[in-house]
Amino acid sequence: MAYSDYGAFVYLNGKRREDKEDVGVYDTDEASLPTGLRIYANILKRNGDGPWFTFSHHGVMGDGRVRVGCFKQAWPELYDWEVGNDKPTLYTFDDLSRKFGWDDYQEYNGVRYASDEYDKEFDFLGWHFNFWGDDYGSTPKYGATMSRDGESWECGYDYAFGAGFYDIH
Repeated sequence: MAYSDYGAFVYLNGKRREDKEDVGVYDTDEASLPTGLRIYANILKRNGDGPWFTFSHHGVMGDGRVRVGCFKQAWPELYDWEVGNDKPTLYTFDDLSRKFGWDDYQEYNGVRYASDEYDKEFDFLGWHFNFWGDDYGSTPKYGATMSRDGESWECGYDYAFGAGFYDIH
C-alpha cells in the first residue's frame, strides 16, 4: 500500500479492504500480490502506457460503476463507468465545483483546483460523498467517504501513511 512513503487504508462498513489498496480504479489484477509489489506490477503490465483508469491509486472506494480513487495528496478522483461505455467518466474538482457552485478554489489557466484545505460534502450519482484535505493538520491529512443504503466506504491517505505504518482505524 505504500511506495515512496505514500499510502492508504480503505474500509467498507468498518472492515479493511486491502484488495482496494494500491490497485487500479477498475483494474484490480494486482490485488493478490503483496502490497509492496503492486505498483511495480501495475507499471510493468502497462509497459509505461495504458488506459488512465487502470493506473494504480493508493486507495479505491467502490465495487460498482461509481468509484473514487485516492492518490498522493490530491483531490479524490470520482469515476462513473456507465454500462455500454468504453471508459469511465472522470469528474474532477473543476467539474464538481462548477456543478455545485463551490467558490473556494484556486484557478490556473481557467481550471479550478481544490484549495490546500477543503471539506466538501455532496450528493451525486446516487451516493453521498465527503472529501477533505488539510495541508497543515494531523495524519491522515486526506480522506474521503462515500455512502448509500447501508454501504459505507472510507479511505484515509497521505504521505507516511499506509503499508509499514500503523492502521489507526
